[in-house]
Amino acid sequence: MTPGKLATLAALLLIMAGAMLLRVHADPAGVAGLIDYARTGRLAPLDLVVAAGRARRVVVLGDVHAAAAPKRLAADAIEALARGPGLDVVVLEVDAALQPVIDAYLAGAQEDVTPLLLHPRTLGAGGAPREFLEIYRRVWRLNHGFAPGRRIRILAADLPGWPPERALPPAAAAALFARRDTYMAERIERQVLRGDPGARALVFVGGYHALKMGGAELSVGGGAPRAVTWLGARLRSRHPGEVFSILTDGAGGSAAYTAVAAFRSTRVAELLRRNLPEITAPFALRVDDRFDFLHRPILEVGAPGLGLTLRPDDYRLRDLVDGYIYLGVTGAPTGAE
Repeated sequence: MTPGKLATLAALLLIMAGAMLLRVHADPAGVAGLIDYARTGRLAPLDLVVAAGRARRVVVLGDVHAAAAPKRLAADAIEALARGPGLDVVVLEVDAALQPVIDAYLAGAQEDVTPLLLHPRTLGAGGAPREFLEIYRRVWRLNHGFAPGRRIRILAADLPGWPPERALPPAAAAALFARRDTYMAERIERQVLRGDPGARALVFVGGYHALKMGGAELSVGGGAPRAVTWLGARLRSRHPGEVFSILTDGAGGSAAYTAVAAFRSTRVAELLRRNLPEITAPFALRVDDRFDFLHRPILEVGAPGLGLTLRPDDYRLRDLVDGYIYLGVTGAPTGAE
């Protein structure tokens, strides 16, 4: 690419970035209202999770794949739910073919993480394997303090073979990705919800999959886009009034590995970071009309050669999630402000 073309491209990117910022800051009253809500109405993250677990039997908690903080939150949420409103199943975004490995670990009379370490795909695909391992360990410890009837299952729910072990052409990766939410919804339905109408579940999946409405279009080159309906939306459609979706945000860190698309952040995190520098601990908000001034607040992140566009175009954050957790400074405790 010639220097002139590079300069033109850089200018175009600056214009696009400026346009996105203008969309966020075009409503000063909206920004002020959201910041005031964060100052006065924030909750401890685990308080939101427990309240969600009391009100709904399925809590869907969004992950940020490359970040450690959401995994720590998930482990704490498992314990808070298990000791509070109750928890029967933890659903993880892990290849379903690895279910026997997970079952063998949980069945051990003495804790031995060797089976998990020998199958590193049990520890998530996006990073922070040590924190992901703690999710399993938390369940094992809880189970060995509970009577057999209270013990928690872990369900590996993802499409077998995902993520691909070697790079795939963009079209092939998109085709595989587009099957995942359907597969996960069917597996959760079959293994958890259909057989036990009272079962309580925590579903810990990437942030996009946690969204309770809509989906996305995946575009590859000049081909027709592939449509995806998110897992959270599928669960909510089948079980109206029983699903509570929570998005975690502001984790920072490096970009996640993704074969197709992975949730990274929203525009809310930048607003909070800029306007509330004094609040460093994680906090939670119930998502309501005070978020409505944000135009397309969720950042759309695809892989090289693949485009991701969230649908519908005119979504509001409260259409997609019920709760929002700002992760604050990495390492801060999740149970209190």
